Amino acid sequence: MISTTINLSRAEKILLFLYEFGKGKKTKVRYEDIVVGVFKKYPSDFQLKGYPEYPDSGDLIHKPLYDYKKKGFLNAENKVFSLTDRGVEFAEQLSKKEKNAPKQAGDRLSRSTETEFSRVKNSEGFALFLQGKEDSLSDSDFYKYLGVTVRTQKNAFIGRLNTMGAVVEELKKRNDDPLISKFVTYHDCMTNRYKNIIDFFTQD
Repeated sequence: MISTTINLSRAEKILLFLYEFGKGKKTKVRYEDIVVGVFKKYPSDFQLKGYPEYPDSGDLIHKPLYDYKKKGFLNAENKVFSLTDRGVEFAEQLSKKEKNAPKQAGDRLSRSTETEFSRVKNSEGFALFLQGKEDSLSDSDFYKYLGVTVRTQKNAFIGRLNTMGAVVEELKKRNDDPLISKFVTYHDCMTNRYKNIIDFFTQD
């Protein structure tokens, strides 16, 4: 049965497929399974040019997947992909959009932001920052803040950097909490202090 989708791009359809395939979980999916799966769900969008009975396994799918990795929506290793917490939430929004479900208003933080906030606020680096010991912070604390290591691949690093940037933007809307304000300042401190590391990972 061909799905009728409302205002979703090809890239969004790929993310939605991963969400539905994993039943809303961060399930690992092989690239080949994604190629076949999105073709079955959206045949007119993912067919091989000139051969409508076959799926396109090239940049039509490959590029959006790695773009989403850079945005922090996907993890990818050896052509096996899985949604991040942020990716799951975005895909949930896409699912509601596809079903034309009404948006739910609320002032609660997203689950992914709550998870990142909890992780960082319990870290040693953030504790040092709260104590005014910025000079004691190290590049190790920066890597831990982002949730990466020195061996993290470039696109994964960019994805985590974008994820924490999105977390901070959401937290800025809740600046009534002093700890949240400190978190935002900590982000600015770490990204400015270790701009050389960011430049190393993000340079072309």
